[in-house]
Amino acid sequence: MPDPFDRFLRRPLEDVLVTQGLLSREKASELVATAQTAGEPLSVVVLESGTLTAWDLARLVATHYQMPVQPLLGYRFDKDLAFGLKPEVLHRYQVLPLGVFGNTRTFAIAEPPSKPVLDELTSMCGNSSIFFFVSEAPEIAKTLREHVKVVDSAADAGWQRLFDSAEEEVAKGLGRPKTRAS
Repeated sequence: MPDPFDRFLRRPLEDVLVTQGLLSREKASELVATAQTAGEPLSVVVLESGTLTAWDLARLVATHYQMPVQPLLGYRFDKDLAFGLKPEVLHRYQVLPLGVFGNTRTFAIAEPPSKPVLDELTSMCGNSSIFFFVSEAPEIAKTLREHVKVVDSAADAGWQRLFDSAEEEVAKGLGRPKTRAS
């Protein structure tokens, strides 16, 4: 059975950008290295470099990877769509859950999904089929920021204070009243 995601993995986005004459091989390698160092998707770095507009990148990805375009302007995110998905994975790869239709989960993404993205999503989605739409990267990022919260337990010690406070209250409740010796 052929891999339904093979078309995404055959040609990396940087190769498409080079063959389309949008980047030199050296510049593409530089942007890939920057993306890896920053831990960001290549699409984010390409947009920050000014190589393409968000719409031009979405159109390029849609054409070369045979992906339908899903505009997100005015999109109303249903927070239940993120249930069972790891927020940190969605943010790291800039993948936005769009819908569930029967046994198929749909996602918006700004660039073709890489092997790590596919592995993470198939692991999280279990037996569900996965389908991708391409959308403009800034809209994906904005929707994720607004609706899919990532809690960094190391940076956010608020939960720890909550437990410490509760522990103190329990300890007070267990204390025995002092009695005077007669």
